[in-house]
Amino acid sequence: MFNSTTGDLTWSVCTAGYEVVEAEEETNVPDAQLGTDFYLSETQQAYLLKRGVVRAKELDTKEYIPSSEADGLARQLAAMFQYENPLVQSPTDDQVLAFSNRFGLLVPGDKMYVHDIVLTCKYLHLFAEAIDRGDKVKAREVFNNTVVPGMTVRLIGSKSGRLTADWKLEVEPVNLIALAWLQIASELTAGKAMKKCDAPDCLEWFPGRSNKRFCNNRCKMAFHRHHRAG
Repeated sequence: MFNSTTGDLTWSVCTAGYEVVEAEEETNVPDAQLGTDFYLSETQQAYLLKRGVVRAKELDTKEYIPSSEADGLARQLAAMFQYENPLVQSPTDDQVLAFSNRFGLLVPGDKMYVHDIVLTCKYLHLFAEAIDRGDKVKAREVFNNTVVPGMTVRLIGSKSGRLTADWKLEVEPVNLIALAWLQIASELTAGKAMKKCDAPDCLEWFPGRSNKRFCNNRCKMAFHRHHRAG
């Protein structure tokens, strides 16, 4: 999945899609190792465990490189959590499956607990909400207290090892959770603001430009058709 030579993360998606099953049906479900400060009441913990496991329907997969093919992954996860719904119901199973069918699971393997996806969405949402209202202190607090350990550091420099090379440390994700956190943190560290597509029913996010409102021409046309019809 992670190439330590190139620093690229290649990810797999089950071609047949995913399904949610009861946790009792599955064994050896991996621990997603989400972070250190996830508060849940006993009632919430019990209910979230009942939400079950997302698993691949088959073993056949297709691969992609999320760093170049999924710019808005973090924002899509953050948007899946809504305070209007209780934590135990947001995101819904339908949202979880729609995301998984497109991007794959958040950790390596063919299954993971739904509650790990729910908590990832919640804390990404808290971070996104903080940076959108300009509260950088809160964003830093959320990131430092809850960011996952699924990252590695590579030493980058000249292939020949010349002493004059511009050497630097580069943080790389080893799973989709880490990629999402690095994506959304870069909105602060690199000034990489993200915008949501204005087209009706489109969930895409893309690097923001003041004159860009749509993720592609199809969405632009759909937007104008919708407003003419209205």
